Amino acid sequence: MIAIAAVLALLCPLFTRMLCPELKLVRPNFQKKPIPAATGLSFLLPLACYPPLWPAIAFGVLGLADDLWGDRSVGGFKGHLKSLFSGKPTTGSLKLFGGGLIALGYAWFLFPGKWLQVFVAASVIALSANTLNLLDLRPGRAFFGFGLLLLPALALTPLTFTELWPLLIVLTIEWWSDARASAMLGDTGSNLLGALAGVLLVQSLPLMGQTVLLVVLLALNLVSERLSISAMIEKTRWLKWLDQKLGAR
Repeated sequence: MIAIAAVLALLCPLFTRMLCPELKLVRPNFQKKPIPAATGLSFLLPLACYPPLWPAIAFGVLGLADDLWGDRSVGGFKGHLKSLFSGKPTTGSLKLFGGGLIALGYAWFLFPGKWLQVFVAASVIALSANTLNLLDLRPGRAFFGFGLLLLPALALTPLTFTELWPLLIVLTIEWWSDARASAMLGDTGSNLLGALAGVLLVQSLPLMGQTVLLVVLLALNLVSERLSISAMIEKTRWLKWLDQKLGAR
């Protein structure tokens, strides 16, 4: 059984690279080289084996809709809300409201009747997904953000991750491809990984820890509405140095 799971985990990235051209999900990267642009699809099958993590799959599906049909001329919370209220809804607004409902439903499942904790947990999941989406503009950034978000959960519940080793195989393969700029996660992958981190965090952290994390994520998302994260990284010496170590530049 273990051998079968390992083989399937290894085949997921290969199958994804065959599927992306069929779905017309090949895009030029920041170096103008055409590469598979939705390798987050690789995570769907491994995650399907773990029902407690299924909300991340739902976020990945919403991201896939954005990869397939999204309008890149509209961005940010303001842009998608403005389009929605002007009668021209975008896939971004679908992610905004659909992801919010998924996060609220899952938070209610975890903390039934505890309205404050439901609100905080749902916000952490939704903002974690959007944060990784914001970071996924250069190779390696989204995976680095994913690792940072997971640190508290790893510290509190390390045994949980030993059960996820097929997913860890896929993560390693896709991290290597992403860092080398030979494949892109797409919104499929960045939304999925962000939601996955959020789900694991709300399962692990107490309410106070979730609240602190929520404040940090909310601040980052609000800043990104006015300032470019890439521009901020370029203007900050130590951030630029760190960013250059994450992948191809």
